[in-house]
Amino acid sequence: MGILKKIKKHFKRKEKLKDLNTQNIININLYDDSQKTILFASRDFPTHDKDSGSNRLKEIILIYKELGYNCVLFAPNNFEDDSYVKFYQQHNIIIFVENKKYKNIYDFLSSFKNVDYIWFNGPLALNLFYKKMKSILPRTKFIYDMVDIHFLRYKRAIEIEPNRISLKRKYKHFYRLETVVAPQLDYIIAISDKEKEIMSQYADKNKMITISNIHYPKIEISERKSFKESKGIIFIGSIHEPNIDAVKFLYEKIMPLVWKENPSLEVSVIGNVADKLDIKQYPKFKFLGFVESIEEHFMNSKIMVAPLRFGAGVKGKIGQAFEYFFPVITTEIGAEGMQLTDKKSVLIANDEKSFAEAILQLNNNEELWNTLRENSVDSLRAFSPEVVKEKLKTL
Repeated sequence: MGILKKIKKHFKRKEKLKDLNTQNIININLYDDSQKTILFASRDFPTHDKDSGSNRLKEIILIYKELGYNCVLFAPNNFEDDSYVKFYQQHNIIIFVENKKYKNIYDFLSSFKNVDYIWFNGPLALNLFYKKMKSILPRTKFIYDMVDIHFLRYKRAIEIEPNRISLKRKYKHFYRLETVVAPQLDYIIAISDKEKEIMSQYADKNKMITISNIHYPKIEISERKSFKESKGIIFIGSIHEPNIDAVKFLYEKIMPLVWKENPSLEVSVIGNVADKLDIKQYPKFKFLGFVESIEEHFMNSKIMVAPLRFGAGVKGKIGQAFEYFFPVITTEIGAEGMQLTDKKSVLIANDEKSFAEAILQLNNNEELWNTLRENSVDSLRAFSPEVVKEKLKTL
């Protein structure tokens, strides 16, 4: 965040605090000192309908609630009128919001009888809060949820753009956080067994546990449109660099080859990628922006594409497509950590020629399309809430 943005945010916060009436933390009356307490600390308040990492965190919080924990959620500069705060309030989660009773989160935590666990959501939260929280809560167990290996993502990005200094700077920053600071914590959560294996070079294997994305079918297979009724291509992404690169790769390299054979095939892009792209440079793509409910698009479109050339972790967009029995074409990077089989549960293609061929094939081959659709449920079994609940019980 730039200096100017920080200054604006600071004054906006001061203005809101001036008019603030609330004295208490949301749902603090639900705190039960006979139950264990877990605090989830995040740099940004989770927006579960906008990105897969936030959706995963939401599912984890709700599982802990179901397991009988006092669940406390904290992100700085957060106010009670936020719609996402209201969502968690309705689910009986205790939420630290800006208030006039406690000057900050540390003041609030010092008032607790006991905090059993603190769960850091990603490296930004770890960097901001771990040191101070450790000093005031020395007996608390600390959990670092990697979300994905950030230094690995930047390492792969550097291989594609070796001259970008910002990538090298970010790689060094996250490498230190994830390989020097993170191993000091009591537990490290990896998003996949592959990332757990990579991290075992830097941290004690006994501290590590795999908690992947959480997915389950959102519809019955009979509810989605058939091959003949479906049409068009969907990409769903965010402002993260791997998604921006994927849109460029799709437009500049892959789709020109597809349009030579099928000039009428439409591509729709869901998500806030336009915040990082000049969409006038991509006139043949339909940019839909943030879509509150993706269900209709996933049920009516024929193909989901995820031409990711770098990144890390498990890609929530692919699991999300499977929730709607929506066939997917992706790269090896996109399929990483999900135990997917090419031509059975997904189509895997890494270069523009093979990716374009895969799009044309899947758009024309009803038998292949139905195979991918029908195997979606099997692809989700490892990501069920029941599997994750059993793993969280072991912590």
